[in-house]
Amino acid sequence: MQTVTTATTAAAAAGTQGVRTDDEPVIFRKRIGSIVYEVELHFNPDAKETFNDKILRLMRRDMEAAS
Repeated sequence: MQTVTTATTAAAAAGTQGVRTDDEPVIFRKRIGSIVYEVELHFNPDAKETFNDKILRLMRRDMEAAS
């Protein structure tokens, strides 16, 4: 089974790799078997917490629920 993981944006697909504006999603592609999964990440510019803060909050909540 071959696994391919790439991170790209609409700008990279258009041939301007490395140039991204805040309104363009980050796109991850992963091949599992013969299926390619594509995930687009969108970020809220008005967010009150960072990505790291959000992940830590979710992890803490899961740990509290498990105990």
